[in-house]
Amino acid sequence: MARVLIIDDDFEIVGVLTEILTRDGHEVDSAPEPVEGMQKTRKLNPDLIILDYHMPGNTGAHLYESLRRNNATKKTPILFMSGEAAPDQILAEITDAEGSRFLPKPVPLEDFRRAVRELLAGIKEE
Repeated sequence: MARVLIIDDDFEIVGVLTEILTRDGHEVDSAPEPVEGMQKTRKLNPDLIILDYHMPGNTGAHLYESLRRNNATKKTPILFMSGEAAPDQILAEITDAEGSRFLPKPVPLEDFRRAVRELLAGIKEE
């Protein structure tokens, strides 16, 4: 189906999300921090990026801005997930939320699957 890149430093969450996405037919790769995440993004050209907000050395918002400035990824759907930051806090730190969705951790399984389906289908968050 789709190529998904998870950028998150929590290996348990990455494992669970990878299992869910793989069962749903997606090809999944991951990176534990922003620099490796950007490298894998360039290499893999994912259809969807799942991005943690709090990571070592940087926030997901900084990486998000870098991805949006890059011509190859400026339109790639991004699913922000955070157990600590509220969507309003994240929105205050980014310049353009088009093509993005924000979910709190832990997220109910069906909410996660729905967000992935909608982002991959090009449906914007209302």
